[in-house]
Parts: sequence; structure tokens; C-alpha cells
Amino acid sequence: MFALPNVEVEESIDVDGMALATLADERIQALAHQHKSFAHYLESFRTEFGNRLNPSIIIRRDDTPELYRRVDALAGFRDAIALSVLGYAWACFLKYGHSPEIGYSDSFAIYPWMLDKDYEFVVMRSIGQLGLDEAKKLKPQCVPGVTPRKLLRRDIDRPMLAALLKRWPETYGTDTPSSENRAIFRSLNMANAAARLPANAEGTDYDIGRCISLWVSAFEILINVDDDSGLTDVYKNFGKTEWHLTKCKEEIYEAEGHKPGKALRTLPCWIYGKIHKARNDFLHGNTVSTETLLLPNSERFLLHYAPVLYRMALTARLNLKWTEPVSNHTDKEAFERYFDFRHFQSDMEAALATALVKKVAPHAQA
Repeated sequence: MFALPNVEVEESIDVDGMALATLADERIQALAHQHKSFAHYLESFRTEFGNRLNPSIIIRRDDTPELYRRVDALAGFRDAIALSVLGYAWACFLKYGHSPEIGYSDSFAIYPWMLDKDYEFVVMRSIGQLGLDEAKKLKPQCVPGVTPRKLLRRDIDRPMLAALLKRWPETYGTDTPSSENRAIFRSLNMANAAARLPANAEGTDYDIGRCISLWVSAFEILINVDDDSGLTDVYKNFGKTEWHLTKCKEEIYEAEGHKPGKALRTLPCWIYGKIHKARNDFLHGNTVSTETLLLPNSERFLLHYAPVLYRMALTARLNLKWTEPVSNHTDKEAFERYFDFRHFQSDMEAALATALVKKVAPHAQA
């Protein structure tokens, strides 16, 4: 079991014996009733200012495959959830102008201290060090500078999460996952790193440039199964998406790498090309400025588009398309699934289209 102190899920998220559970979940309640030290642990989480927190808990059923105990399986489960939240959060920001409640993957950080298997001590295992101490001494906190939030069901890109969680047991239930599944979860791991808050009080443009660089790596890893990947390969992957908005389908843009006489690209390719160009400038030591981080004309930040573009790159890689009939509206569950599918992708495409609209200053909106 592991705790995520910065996010409180509205309802538990389950996959094949693994779950991100709420404190009200009957499985968590049963363990807390059985082990007083665990109940104390759950009740001890606080913010930097001493306010009570309700962490979410990752739990694993005892009879699941032993491979699920591995750290990479745990991280893959967490990454799938995080990236199913962050893309939609930034799409809503671009489309509606509301700052995301959960905008960075720091919200899904796993707390390093957890009770041991006998519920007697707290233990900590990280790449940097090991730790063991008395459970009653621990004063667990959230990630400093990242406000804890509730994760509501409506904030989760449910079609994307379902598609990723379908791949999760296929990937981590075997020592020999397919190269495609391995690439997907390796890419999610990179995207989770890219989606972290660039810095705290000491943040600079260089920190944002580092995040942009990680995003490009996430895109390239996603489609790099057998052959070397590059800019045009990422473009081709966008072409496999079933786009609906005309502004996202039109091939009228000279995207990064365009040569005279060659085919023009779509808007998603054009935006990604700007991200790729910014990444090269930062990593290769070229001159950079604030303008390097902005889209021309619209003056919107490139970094805000990366999670949305990544969702659409995943859409193509997972071949996420609606295949069920929708004529029978009396099937409420099927119609709700169809609505979810169209709703989330529509918001993603509309968010990308804001790249064509000049950002309005806050005072001009009054």
C-alpha cells in the first residue's frame, strides 16, 4: 500500500486487483479497523499549515500476480491515472480559461513512508536511501507548494483511462510485454516527469524548457517501437487519429521541418513542431527568449498544449475510436459511453484550435 496525499479521489479506481482507493472504501476501512497503526497513519496526514488531509491509497489484492508488486507496475498504474487527468485539465484551461484544479503530476506523487507488512513500523525505500522508524513518530504531509485537491469523476478522461488500464495487466502481468505496450508505459513515465511543476519559487524559462524537452521525449518514445523515431514519425502518428474538428483536420500548415514542394500538415502537427523547435533550442544551447515558449500570433504558452497533444498522440497509438452502434438511445449505458468518448475528444480538439486565437488579457475580459 502507498499513499497519495495531494489528491483525494471521489471514487476508487480499480484494475485487475489494483486500486487507487478512497478512505471510505470498505477495503481501506477493514484494514484500518484491523490495524490501529494504519488507522493512525491515515488520520495523521496534514498540509504544511496543519490542516487535515484525506489521502488516496494504492492497494493491491493478495492473490494478484507477483509481478504486480514491482515498482514499475505501481508507477505505471499511477501514470495512467495522472495522464488521464492532466490532458483534460489543460484542455479545459485552454478552452474555457479556468485554471486547472489539478494541473501538474506532482499531485499524484507517492508518499515515501508507508507501514511495513506487519503494520508495526514505517518504512521508506527510494532510489536515494532506505528508512525505518516508529509509526507513531511520523507526521506525514502533502507535497509542499502543491495544494491538495479532490479528484472528481468528471475530471477524469474516462475513455482514455479505460484504454490505458486495459493495457496495464497486459504489460505488467508478464515478463515479456509486447514492444507496443512497453513503449506506451515507458512514454507515460516520461510524460509524468514532463508534467511536473517546472520549479517552485526559483523557476526560470530554463525550467520550462526542460519540461518541454521531456514532453518531446514522451512523444517520441510513444511511437518508437522497432525503428528510430523523429519529428515526421510523430506527425504521422497524429495522422492516425480520427479527427472531427475541421480546424484540426485541414492540411494547410508549414510545420517544423517543412520543405518547399512537400505536403502541408495539420494544426496539431504545426503546434507540435513549435514544441519540437523550442526543445532543440533549449537542448542545443541556441538563443532562447520568452518568445521561444509562446505560439506565434496567439501568444499562448507551448507548455499548456503539450498534455493535450499528448492525449491525442495516445489516442492514435491506442487506436481509440468509437466502434459501438449508437442508434439505440434506449441503451443508457452505451449512450453515456458514446457521450463520454465524443465529449472528451471534442474538448481536446477545441483546445488545440485556440492556438489560432489571440489570447485575451484578463483586464480585457472584464
